[in-house]
Amino acid sequence: MSSITDGKMSQRTQVDLLLDSLVNAPLKDDRALMEFPFFSLEKRPRMEPLVYDDSKVRIEVKPGASGLATIWDKDLLIFVTSLINDRLERGLKVSRTVTFSARELTTLIGRGTGAKVNKQIQDALLRLRSTTIVTTIKSGDEEEDRGFGWIESWGVVRREGRDGKKVMAALEVTLNDWMFRAIVKDRRVLTISPAYFALTMGLEKRLYELARKHCGGQDRWAITLPKLAEKCGSSRELRKFKAELVGIIERNSLPEYALALQLPLGATPQRPSNDRVQAVFTPRCGCEFLRSSL
Repeated sequence: MSSITDGKMSQRTQVDLLLDSLVNAPLKDDRALMEFPFFSLEKRPRMEPLVYDDSKVRIEVKPGASGLATIWDKDLLIFVTSLINDRLERGLKVSRTVTFSARELTTLIGRGTGAKVNKQIQDALLRLRSTTIVTTIKSGDEEEDRGFGWIESWGVVRREGRDGKKVMAALEVTLNDWMFRAIVKDRRVLTISPAYFALTMGLEKRLYELARKHCGGQDRWAITLPKLAEKCGSSRELRKFKAELVGIIERNSLPEYALALQLPLGATPQRPSNDRVQAVFTPRCGCEFLRSSL
């Protein structure tokens, strides 16, 4: 006997758990979500909207009652995207709704198990559902003229354990149509390293996304600090943002990529303005798979 709670999951008491599984399938992320800032980089609730506008693309992300969806919440979206992409590549029928093992998800993203982890996952689902996105980015050659949440609905399948307590057995998630079209019609996905989930700092996760997106077909990618901060969705003062980058460089913590801060050629090295400093990303040696998995 399984119980179903939360979201708009079908009201039934018997559930046939035909679960989607990644097994050894590659992890995939949406290129647009890697290129532009859509998520909060901090675990504390962010209640102010996130706005990005470079005159070509406009993004406005509005928080729900518990704040903006975070970059850790995005781990769940990457898992769902990977499941749908895997079915496509195996020639199977795909749907916006996927049902998968809660344990497989939490094991992959390094969250462990237990009541605390289950609550974290449900909180993430609530933020993904309640955060509202309005953007000019098209998917499937269509532009959304309405706001949408990252997921349309979600549900938890619970089973009774040997000790009589209810445990989270599986999750059912319905992805928003904008992302589904991007995966299925545009094939707007890119392989990422499983080491991404081991990153504990929000900014580290965001920097990896940008490096992976831009260094896939080139030996280096350079961007000025103000533009990088904008692409990260960081609201910190530029000097504090730079200090965070220096800490990441000292820890050498980014998977597959090295990060350095440099001045452009011809710049005066004495007390340079932070506006002129460039962040330079380069692939590490032995990362040939990055070029072959575009």
